[in-house]
Amino acid sequence: MKLTISLLFFLFVITSAYAQVLPGEPVGGYPKGTTAQITALTTVESIIAYSTDEKIFYYYDGTKWVKLFSENSKVIVDNELFFEDTNYYYISVRINSSDWMVSRFSKTDLNDEAFAIGNGTQPNSLATITALTFS
Repeated sequence: MKLTISLLFFLFVITSAYAQVLPGEPVGGYPKGTTAQITALTTVESIIAYSTDEKIFYYYDGTKWVKLFSENSKVIVDNELFFEDTNYYYISVRINSSDWMVSRFSKTDLNDEAFAIGNGTQPNSLATITALTFS
């Protein structure tokens, strides 16, 4: 019985590991790959991925991948902060110096990720982040 449970758990872990959006280890919780790998995928709206060859982030707007990049201001995502509690990993980033986004990733369910977006002061403590409303 213990062997059967152990085998089922092992198969679940292997299956979950291959369920990542892109190959490779996530960068701070984000899937990563080359720009060609990222732009070849279609996925759900609001997914963010890190381009290993361009060293920038992309997000999927529901129809296409868009660079989190502006020709005039270079990289517009900065001040990446990492937090965790018992159940989640959180990544808080500042966008364009006035907006922010917090991504929440479940420690136990690869498909459980949510986001909170706002403007003003970037959430910079675990207490502030856990009080946000995620969608």
